[in-house]
Amino acid sequence: MPETEKNEKQGEQKSEEELKKEKKKKILIVIVILLLIIVAIVIFLWLKRPKVMNEENYKQISEEMDEQVQEGYFETYMNTEWTFPDGNSESTNAILGNSPNNKKPIRCEILLADTGEVIYSTGVLPVGAELPPFKLDVDLNAGTYDAVCMVYLLDEESDGSYTDYSNAGFNVTITVEN
Repeated sequence: MPETEKNEKQGEQKSEEELKKEKKKKILIVIVILLLIIVAIVIFLWLKRPKVMNEENYKQISEEMDEQVQEGYFETYMNTEWTFPDGNSESTNAILGNSPNNKKPIRCEILLADTGEVIYSTGVLPVGAELPPFKLDVDLNAGTYDAVCMVYLLDEESDGSYTDYSNAGFNVTITVEN
């Protein structure tokens, strides 16, 4: 074999060997990346595992849960079927209150579901307060109305006024008997 052919074959062999080495490097890099991803997933799952509550750690877990509740969340208690003898009378069964578990006062608005018209607004309800029997602000004719009770969590400003902090809406059925 002439010398130039030998050199060409060696050059081809080196490039094939180099290709094999590069391929092995790429495979090794992919394996390392996959292992890192698997380790990261295992660590994430280990940190997020549920804690088993027992007598020793009950208080600590309870405190951690309280810290995790978002500031804008709140509780209210109410029933969802309200009856009024007529459009100008107080409700005979409406219940609406600000839970004693809350840290902020609330206010409420009752809106007709089909028009969005506000038919009743409360003032500020302090924590733990329940709305006394109330009349609607609008004289409704006899009938059944779909409504939404919007409850607004309030934030007290430095001047003593309140601003809406967060809110939630609840479906209510209003029946005006006469």
